[in-house]
Amino acid sequence: MLALTKETTDELLEAMDTYKRIAQELIDKLISETRQAENEEIINGAYHLLSNEGVFNGEEYLSGNWHFDVHGEHCMFENAETGQTLEVSLGNKDDVGNMDPYFFYNFLKSTANYEHLIAYFENPFGDMLDFFERLAAQNVLIHVHGVEYRKTNVVRV
Repeated sequence: MLALTKETTDELLEAMDTYKRIAQELIDKLISETRQAENEEIINGAYHLLSNEGVFNGEEYLSGNWHFDVHGEHCMFENAETGQTLEVSLGNKDDVGNMDPYFFYNFLKSTANYEHLIAYFENPFGDMLDFFERLAAQNVLIHVHGVEYRKTNVVRV
């Protein structure tokens, strides 16, 4: 992994905020635009109950040209126009902000405003995991489980 400046680290932290914001928007689309069997529980945060249901408009994609695939503990979203991808953790509302190092790398790689940041990570999974672990040691990220991390509410100076 190449050395990261404070500016680059700040940009990566901003990308994490963007990831979480888009992930929540996409989960909201999935809930509101598909026929979910347990809709009330899902609206209340039981995201683990989401499934690959039909889109109300009869189309293959959610609004904004987002394809989705619920599988196991995640939902993969891919934009048919831009190619942007987000692999979103399901479970509950807090889990939406969870990031797996490789999935976060793929988000950076597929997002026009952040794709230049992948140059710092020669080994997409290992280098990103090292970066996540360093941020966890600084209490910027918390280790959730496995290789998933999420930002804390601690303000960095």
